[in-house]
Amino acid sequence: MKYKILLIIFLGTLFTTFIYAHIDKDNLNLLALGDGISTGMTPYQVEGYNYNDYLRDYLHDQNQLENYYKNFNEIDETASHLENKITNNIENIDKKIKLKQAIKEADIITISLGMDELNNYAKKNNLGSTKINGYLKKYEEILKMIRKLNDKTIYMIGLYQTNLINDTKINKINEELKNLSKQYHLVFIDISTIKEHKEFFINNKNYYLNYKGQEYIFNKIKENIEQTTFLMI
Repeated sequence: MKYKILLIIFLGTLFTTFIYAHIDKDNLNLLALGDGISTGMTPYQVEGYNYNDYLRDYLHDQNQLENYYKNFNEIDETASHLENKITNNIENIDKKIKLKQAIKEADIITISLGMDELNNYAKKNNLGSTKINGYLKKYEEILKMIRKLNDKTIYMIGLYQTNLINDTKINKINEELKNLSKQYHLVFIDISTIKEHKEFFINNKNYYLNYKGQEYIFNKIKENIEQTTFLMI
């Protein structure tokens, strides 16, 4: 009887060790890049739960999360500023890791650029082709830099209509972003219809989302994840 108990304990320990070894091997690093949409900024200048946080929780619940690299993203981030941050290889003080290293280590990168930059510009200027093309050119430079360091999964979050930018411009910009996502092998997350959901916004005068809108973006990402095989679902 004593030997049977010892055998059961031994086999249980061996099985547990095997499972954890397999999980550790497959654990993923998540890197969040982008503007106020990616940080969960609200109209009250307070950051709430964002789609990256939901994604972090999802990966954690699946025993797949190793590291969550945030705070490289920030409100009012522009494509030009993010390009400079990568070039200068800034450090994340919380995680004690530099941006290029975080990019190299990331298994999943999410990136949201344009909502702050283009809307802030449109508040004071006519949002024409010069500004839009400049933004897209810088965005492409960012993708080139990232792809030199990382060939894993990248989710590009699209744009949606606001009081300052109409559907026609948004659709044209999104088409260009889709072309970039194809060229650099990204997964484009189309959220162009999000403006139709009043329940996703705190008020109709500001384009920042509430937690329901952020969860909507996460669910779009989750749908893609569950159609792939790199997770142990």
